[in-house]
Amino acid sequence: MTEYERRDVLKGTGLAIAAGTAPAWGVVTANETAAEEGNDGTTVSSDSNGWVSTRGNAGNTGYVSRATGPEPPVTTAWEYDHGGPFAVVDGTIYLTADGQVHAVDATDGSLEWKNGVTREEHAEPMAAAGSPAVAYDTVYVSGERGNPDLTALDAVTGEIRWQLGDLGYETNLAPIVADERVFLVADRVLYCLDAHTGEKQWSFEPEPATFDDDREHDDPLQRNPVAVADGTVFVLSNNRLFARDVETGDERWTDTIRENWAASTFSGPAVAADGFVAVVKADTVTIFETDTGTERATVPGHSVDALTDDRIYTVRKDDTRDDDEHRVITGYDRKTGDGIWLRSVRALSLGTVAVDDKSVYVGFEETATETGVVAFNHANGDQRWKINIDARPHQVAVIDETVYASGDALHAIRSAAEDENEDAPEDEAETPAENETNTPDDEGVNSSENETTTVQDGTDNSSENETPAAQEGERNSSGDETTATENESETAPESGATDSDDGTDGTPGFTTGVGVAGGALSLEWLRRRAVADEGDGERKE
Repeated sequence: MTEYERRDVLKGTGLAIAAGTAPAWGVVTANETAAEEGNDGTTVSSDSNGWVSTRGNAGNTGYVSRATGPEPPVTTAWEYDHGGPFAVVDGTIYLTADGQVHAVDATDGSLEWKNGVTREEHAEPMAAAGSPAVAYDTVYVSGERGNPDLTALDAVTGEIRWQLGDLGYETNLAPIVADERVFLVADRVLYCLDAHTGEKQWSFEPEPATFDDDREHDDPLQRNPVAVADGTVFVLSNNRLFARDVETGDERWTDTIRENWAASTFSGPAVAADGFVAVVKADTVTIFETDTGTERATVPGHSVDALTDDRIYTVRKDDTRDDDEHRVITGYDRKTGDGIWLRSVRALSLGTVAVDDKSVYVGFEETATETGVVAFNHANGDQRWKINIDARPHQVAVIDETVYASGDALHAIRSAAEDENEDAPEDEAETPAENETNTPDDEGVNSSENETTTVQDGTDNSSENETPAAQEGERNSSGDETTATENESETAPESGATDSDDGTDGTPGFTTGVGVAGGALSLEWLRRRAVADEGDGERKE
């Protein structure tokens, strides 16, 4: 029985129990929800199992512990005709598209429900927008300008639980949920709301800042998603990184760009987990300790694309090449900034990054018609598989042996059936690096094809790293760019990438009974599900 068949059985049994004995669905209270520690150091609902927001979790890390992706060879299991930002929780994908939230069955891509964010005083539907977040059996989504700032939908039925429409005209369109609170920025103010009722708990609006000219300047909060980890919420303005207490909103620490403040800025979103927070500060990725704000390391790069238990990943333009057709993805040690591996890939753009304990997944755009997802071995950067899909993916996520990629449509990528393995294309097999090793100059990026390259180390306890030239086509916070790859591999073995070339043996790195009636109802549900119209929902096989 596959994971998805098992979930159908569990889902059917759950529906039967609900039909016979369960109480009416209501708003979950704090006392009704068990909690556990997430890999980003926050307390999360134990029933929210999956990729709970567009960047995976409340820390925006692009990595969820115990998540697993497909083994090669891979294939597209199904395609849903709508695309947009999404979350995946407990076998359902929650997708914001065409002004509505779509709940899509992860097993086969069929539609479970869809709903907008219409308020009673409005006769016409109102548009949902931005990235949904899922926790406590609730889907949280923002609205477009002039619409409700935040709507909470029942994750099972899609019905509206509560709404807030008085926060402001502009929100950051990406609420973050942690510690039974919802955090979002609206009209330059950070709000902390009760996740179960929407009640405002505290707010934060920064005072004007004083820089090296000894004058006060407005420095409002950016609209990027906040990050939450270690009891702290991290939010950026142009020139300051604020660390605020999750419960009270009080200041824990603040880091400020004072020199060349008019040209040098913070850019986000912030990414935080397990004692570290990483941001782009003055065009360099900078890593701080979450509790003190002490700067630990810097690494080259204009974006923080993923943060795992022991690694930080960045994507940037390959500055060693004269063309604009190559991008570099690099894995660094998150404590020291030392380079672990680097890979140059032929791509007009690389999209968002998702990571599990074995692979690094990136959406790509190689040409206008060559788009898809590529998977690299997390330990050494070898290509594990590559697949083309019809739409350029703006977001990728990995959970339950599946990689989901969303662009103009939503695709589910899974391992091919055993009888398909013999016909799998060669480029889906893992591609080890060649034995030739080169020591790089300057930035340590030698991008000649089919060569292994040592990555330049980052600088520990320093902010004076050389900054690469500004990227053309750099991925923005909404993930508007994607990837492509060739068999070009560059690795840094001295930093501990000891996995064998097949990528299979390495150490993870980036790093009361319901009675007869209930059973009968379960079996009847499964029988009906088995003969259901395959065209149900809006999907393509």
